[in-house]
Amino acid sequence: MSRICKKKPAVCTDEPLFNSKICQRISLFRDILSTGYGPTGRLKQIHNNVGGNVLTTSTSTVLLKRLDLSDPLLKLISTAIQHHTTRYSDCGLFLGIFSLKLIENTQKLGLGTVAAAKIYKHLLKECNVYLKDDSCICKVRVDFSSCDSLVALATSMVTSKPGCMLNSKETQHISSLITRAFLYSIPCDSPDVTCFGRTVTIGIESQSVSDSALFPGLLVDVPEMLQPEDLKRLGPGPFKVVLFSTSLAGDISDVGDVTLELCCGVDPEFELLQQLLRIGEHIVKDDVTLFACQKVVHPVLQQYLRDHAVIVIERLGLGMMEPFVQITGAQAVASLCSPVPSESYGEVRGFSFQSCGSKELLQILPSKEIAFSSMVLCHRNETMLEELKMTCQRAEHVLRLTLRDPYALLGGGCTETLLATYITHMNQSTVAETATILGVTQSEILMAMDVFCSSLRAVTLSLEHDGHDCLIDLTYAHHWVSGMDSHTSARKTCGCGLMEDRFKLEKTHFNTAYSTFSPVSPENTHNRPKILDSFSAKLNALNMAVEIANLVLDVKYIIRDVN
Repeated sequence: MSRICKKKPAVCTDEPLFNSKICQRISLFRDILSTGYGPTGRLKQIHNNVGGNVLTTSTSTVLLKRLDLSDPLLKLISTAIQHHTTRYSDCGLFLGIFSLKLIENTQKLGLGTVAAAKIYKHLLKECNVYLKDDSCICKVRVDFSSCDSLVALATSMVTSKPGCMLNSKETQHISSLITRAFLYSIPCDSPDVTCFGRTVTIGIESQSVSDSALFPGLLVDVPEMLQPEDLKRLGPGPFKVVLFSTSLAGDISDVGDVTLELCCGVDPEFELLQQLLRIGEHIVKDDVTLFACQKVVHPVLQQYLRDHAVIVIERLGLGMMEPFVQITGAQAVASLCSPVPSESYGEVRGFSFQSCGSKELLQILPSKEIAFSSMVLCHRNETMLEELKMTCQRAEHVLRLTLRDPYALLGGGCTETLLATYITHMNQSTVAETATILGVTQSEILMAMDVFCSSLRAVTLSLEHDGHDCLIDLTYAHHWVSGMDSHTSARKTCGCGLMEDRFKLEKTHFNTAYSTFSPVSPENTHNRPKILDSFSAKLNALNMAVEIANLVLDVKYIIRDVN
């Protein structure tokens, strides 16, 4: 077919980072990310111009999935952040802010991109060596004999998401639940290949957050007409289970994409019902106690099964199929065949009723010793509940990462200030040597080091949204916050909560000049850091931020196909 319109030539943008519109978009994107960073970050609302659902969130994953970015460079950065959070569940905003600041500051100082890339890679290597070294004072070891560091990690994750709208008491309650769920998911004394357990998250709207709880096993909605007395009559377990993934509603449309041959005078729906009842008869004959279906079960079949003391769960939903299979060992039956294959049956240890606030749920307990639990999360409205569910799921994943790397980094901006101070001090006396090795000038080394370290400090500055001043002490290089009305007295503890303020502890504002120094390791302190960041997540975010910044800085042309 001939084209109706003449094909348009591709649009080519030369040196995109020198384009004022693209630079404005980068700056705006960084503002969007930085204003939502930390415990006092501002929420973001996203809606389109034709109505529809309004999304309110403080989570980078949710935000970036809904943001429609037109600029290819911003799409690249957004995709990198989303890939990172998919793997590590945390530090997405850190990655975005640090990367964008590196790009902006490099352009402002007019630093050559080739030289910048070489120096940033060198500084990144130094960061990696330092953070992985046992003498690093930015990190603390996660002690699994005590829950303190695990709870601190979970609490830091929860408080960094203001969209959860929790007070301090609710935060502690939720953090405790996350930690318990993580510990419960670790199998003990397993002779076989060790696999993590599973935590299923269930949300209940219009209930108090304090009603949230953790239960062993799987919780489902109580089936219609099931009473506690019915469970008592079952006696001791184990109990046989069958699971159907196909509809058992008895509608002819549920048969699927097949050709049916019908004899004259035959009612297909009646015949389907008879087949369902034949399945029911076989289920009863095989002493099945729990009959579950992903979709709808015909009322006649339900009544038949209930009359024979079979518990019927319908409309289980696709999301609950995998957990149900895992806890029961049943294989989902996808056809209306009779009899049901014997290998499809599963088994459970027992059932009980559990109350969460005003809602009753049926608890299904596994027959085998598997680490399986259900976390019931309650909140006042749907928006807060969805934010809380995602935060808890990601916080539990962050705790799991500590099993691979049993460390955490100081939070509250202290790791960034410590790292920036360390890098500046270590490189100050080796500028000439490093310049020779990298094939750059000494001035380029100094400029790039200033950009790198100021971009790290910019991440810490992004934590403050209420007009307070950010300070750094000139001994330990921790981050402090002073009140708006006082520039001399900081809060009693630093950002991570490890250091207490002292009268002789000298501090200065972030944006003032001060002599380089080597941060001192705290001694004779019995304090534990109250705010911790995931070691694995932040280390990967740091590396990705530099790699993406170097990639964007190296882009010379953007070619768009506008057809």
